[in-house]
Amino acid sequence: MDWKAQLEGGEGAITQLQTSNGSPGAKITRDGVGWFLESPEFVMLSDHQEVRAKANSILSALVTASGASSETAAVAVGSIIRIHYDNSKSVFRADQT
Repeated sequence: MDWKAQLEGGEGAITQLQTSNGSPGAKITRDGVGWFLESPEFVMLSDHQEVRAKANSILSALVTASGASSETAAVAVGSIIRIHYDNSKSVFRADQT
């Protein structure tokens, strides 16, 4: 199964983070109307809280690598999405613990 972390923030800021190289292997993709952080570091994690913590760490590295403008610093991790082997999804909102 795979994990994705939905990013919340301004499109310009997320685009700026997309081009920074603060975390090797991590990538920011657009899926429909949403932006998502994907990383091979999520693969071995078993729960959404671990994925959220790792996503926040990666996002922090990307913000630092991009120059840490106030706009990029405002980007945050939103929902965590778990994609199962059958392509079904479980969504863990930011307010779920």
